[in-house]
Amino acid sequence: MPCLNLLTVFNRSNYERSGYIAIPWEAIATQLQIPAADLILSDLRDLTRRPIKAQVDRVDPEDPSRDVLIFHLEKPIPPCRENDALASAFIRVDLGQPVPKTLYEPSLEIVYGSDGRARGVRLVNKRLIIWFNFIPAPEDNGRNWFSGCATSVQLDNQEFLDPFRSARGEWLGQEPEKRCMQVSEIQLPGTLYPKSPYYRVSLFNHSYRLVAQSSGAVRASVTIASEPFDYMGADPVTGQNRHLVCELYRVISLYAGADYLIEELFVKGKPKQKEDKMADAPEVVYLPFELHYFAHMNLGQTQDVEQVFPVPDWFAVGSIAPPYAAYGLATSLHIEAIAHPHEGKPNCFSWQLLPGTSAKCVHLFMRDQPEGFDARIGHYWYELIYDPLQASIYQDQPKELGVVTPFL
Repeated sequence: MPCLNLLTVFNRSNYERSGYIAIPWEAIATQLQIPAADLILSDLRDLTRRPIKAQVDRVDPEDPSRDVLIFHLEKPIPPCRENDALASAFIRVDLGQPVPKTLYEPSLEIVYGSDGRARGVRLVNKRLIIWFNFIPAPEDNGRNWFSGCATSVQLDNQEFLDPFRSARGEWLGQEPEKRCMQVSEIQLPGTLYPKSPYYRVSLFNHSYRLVAQSSGAVRASVTIASEPFDYMGADPVTGQNRHLVCELYRVISLYAGADYLIEELFVKGKPKQKEDKMADAPEVVYLPFELHYFAHMNLGQTQDVEQVFPVPDWFAVGSIAPPYAAYGLATSLHIEAIAHPHEGKPNCFSWQLLPGTSAKCVHLFMRDQPEGFDARIGHYWYELIYDPLQASIYQDQPKELGVVTPFL
């Protein structure tokens, strides 16, 4: 057990940075013996020990290893030195009273139907108000293709998905098909015997269930899971064909003051029957998958939409007409293809990611930024996905290159 209750923070960029830091909670709870409800963090540089914004989120109640501590550093920290031998900052971990809630903390509201099932979630901070559907037919009619998507994104109190009508103050008569962030389908590896290239699962017309929710000073977050689907394919550990029941998990988070959502996705599988269990295979497996996204956003005529796709990990699309609405996606997986207009429809977009066992995506919403909108999503890709600030439990044992010490 460490003699000091400290977290070591590393900034591996070549410039000073502030921002959000995530670290698995299970090891901290075990080693430091501090309950999540009594957790107080403070910057070691701050002699007043003013608490910093922090919270512990339970992502999947069935898997405590996914519990995560998230905190925010407002004061920039310098780059670390000499292969992490000199840390960028230290964070105290103490017992204490939780920080009182403030007016502009991110929040969420789950809306339930008369049958007791969750129909969707409203995520709110001081920049965004987002409604995210869990069910295919939110209007309870025959239009049953709206599952797992945001059908309203209000950026600074104006609808982003139909920006031209919103800019004119027209709330009635907006495009009924508008939506974004919809995972229309996923593809999983096919069977080895008989050989099949992939296994496709459509999700746009199947409900999601609520798995977990949390909100605090740092973020409001919800975990949802798709309807279970049968999968017969290669086990990623043993390579043998196996019959599993799988779900796509999506962890959707809105951070304080952010104009973006962060989404984490993975496919979780369990044996369908007792005979499908294998002695040399884990009970729960995480399968590789391909993501197919769909969006219906009114950014104007095709000739008025500017697309920027310089690297395989992020892209941006924006309107060259006022109010200059723009959307950006950054991802931990390479983007394989982007289609606009999708199936000849000018307001429809789709994109496909290459396979992976997990994915992290940033969905950025912008307005009134006719130039440089692509640079913002590229910057977020670097800081939130490619090279985020990192932390670990402080150890007072010498490392290979020396004792980890603060760089102040």
